[in-house]
Amino acid sequence: MNSEEIMEGIKEFCYNFDERSGNTHEFFQTSLMQLLRSKGCLVNIEHEIFFDCVKLNGDIIRRRGFIDLLVFFKGKKIAIEFDKGNKLKLKSISKLLQVDADTRIGIVRGNQRFNVWWTNKNRIAYIMRRLRILKKPILLIINSQKSASWIYPMF
Repeated sequence: MNSEEIMEGIKEFCYNFDERSGNTHEFFQTSLMQLLRSKGCLVNIEHEIFFDCVKLNGDIIRRRGFIDLLVFFKGKKIAIEFDKGNKLKLKSISKLLQVDADTRIGIVRGNQRFNVWWTNKNRIAYIMRRLRILKKPILLIINSQKSASWIYPMF
């Protein structure tokens, strides 16, 4: 198994996740962790991180937080944040951009009636600009739309 297969496995898990079977953040997190461990990954749940958090008004404050999942596979690190609604939280984006990882993944539930892509792209671009971070992009996965795309820094 290689890194691309791990990424595809994460996407497929998200696309097929049945929210009715357990719609809690913890259930999603635990289920994804079990899948990744079955594929030979080491997984750290709630990995502690100290980061600069960008607020909606533009203020930046230093915070302590936790990355939902930090995955280790063949010398690579994948950071995963999951938010239940249509939008990645600003603090989730801030954490993803500052965690020591090779790949960053943001997952939202989304829905069919809301322009989830546009809103999340703008939020990610806003945080990137405020923090002046020119790092790797974030892979945004939208469960309800069964879609995923890389969001690159936009300056």
